[in-house]
Amino acid sequence: MGRKRITDKHLPQRVYQRHGAYYFVDREGKWHPLGKTLQEMYRGYAEFLGNGPIRNFNDLFDRYVVEVLPDKAPRTQRDNLYEFKLLRACFGRMDPRGFKPRHGYAYYNERKKTSLKRAHAELALLSHVFTKAVEWGVVDWNPCKEIRKKRPKPRDRYVTDEEYQAAYAKMTEMLECAMDLAVLTGLRNADLLGLKRSNLSKDGIVVPTDKTTKPLLIEWSPKLRRVVARTMQLEPQVRQPLICTRLGKHYTVDGFASVWRRKIDAAILDTDNPLTERFQFRDLRAKSASDDELEAASARLGHTSTAITERVYRRKPRRVTPLR
Repeated sequence: MGRKRITDKHLPQRVYQRHGAYYFVDREGKWHPLGKTLQEMYRGYAEFLGNGPIRNFNDLFDRYVVEVLPDKAPRTQRDNLYEFKLLRACFGRMDPRGFKPRHGYAYYNERKKTSLKRAHAELALLSHVFTKAVEWGVVDWNPCKEIRKKRPKPRDRYVTDEEYQAAYAKMTEMLECAMDLAVLTGLRNADLLGLKRSNLSKDGIVVPTDKTTKPLLIEWSPKLRRVVARTMQLEPQVRQPLICTRLGKHYTVDGFASVWRRKIDAAILDTDNPLTERFQFRDLRAKSASDDELEAASARLGHTSTAITERVYRRKPRRVTPLR
């Protein structure tokens, strides 16, 4: 049995990232370059795996990683690779033809003790793997469809205007601009952090969204123009990203989240600051949806239906009138 992976836990088995490139390490310890992008890595990885027989879940997961995962959004790829790590630990050496709904229930019931949301996501991924396995002729049916799952409750943290200002007061200028952009545009974290000068047009900000294939054009408003102009005046001015590190580079989602947590924690520890409860940067997307009319908010968030906007992102209490 090989040693437990210490780094690059989000990558497929025997794949590592070094100096901006991906490598496959064979059983003799030789490093084979796969490329610099995820797409190149998956193509190269497929060549090393080949199309061997599916003997166990590890083989099935490997084929899914090579043939299905590259077509998903980058954030979904990263999440799925982490989920596969947990699924491999439990089912990796098991023959998928012997998998029964009771095995899925056992995993789900145990996993939800830690996190209902993660249990739901991991079983959803396993179900899609079985759907592809049926297509590939590995199994005859998807046993995960027999498993009844409890839908996780949507996050309900609403950031009030007072909390927003309290957090804003503890941020750097770059993070202030990020907060303003998040509320004005309603963009997902990855999409906002991916904004570049080239996304700016005469009509507004053109956003190739991370989760969908359809780009958004967020039209200019006086406030949005001022925030973007302020952002681009911050050092270093010679850069491509709108929101950047001190070196002018794009933030990673995890890197930005780490900076955000430190600033929020500093605000809460400051006895002179009125902020008393943490909130996540992604909660500002929900604030953008909650502080506007439903139709306008749903369009800005890029939703094809107002139902998802209403269920997940509208977090203000609904106002009602008394009987008398």
